[in-house]
Amino acid sequence: MDETQRTNSWLAEMMYEIWEDNFSDIPRKNFVLIKFGRSSKRQLGSIKWSSPRTKIRSLMKKRAIREQYEAQDDKRVTVITITKKFLNTEIPEYVVKATIAHELCHYTHGFSSPLKQTYRHPHQGGIIRKELESRGLGELRKKAKRWLKENWQDYALS
Repeated sequence: MDETQRTNSWLAEMMYEIWEDNFSDIPRKNFVLIKFGRSSKRQLGSIKWSSPRTKIRSLMKKRAIREQYEAQDDKRVTVITITKKFLNTEIPEYVVKATIAHELCHYTHGFSSPLKQTYRHPHQGGIIRKELESRGLGELRKKAKRWLKENWQDYALS
């Protein structure tokens, strides 16, 4: 992937690559949109159902996005939002990947997705860590966690 330009399209490409490589057993039952959001220092990513207040309507005007949406049986839209701080190319791509993979775990477990909810709470009993490990992403998670512990403070304050 081209590291020079981080855009919403870049995020989408990364998300679908991770989904294909590590979550291929998880069906996409609805349209999943990923985008950069606010510049958050504490919450690196989130997954939610689309709400009328979001900019989803304007994004749906793009032909490629509209076609993907119309191809889904379930017309609800899941929105994964990634902190705008990740636009900074000094932040390693693996940190962004680990964040996206984390949010895909929530989708897999039925949080903000049409899939059956398998747990009562989204982080219950280390389920995200266990899920990432079972999908071959344990080392990515550890590497990203280490980088964040050692470096995030410098970026969180800017």
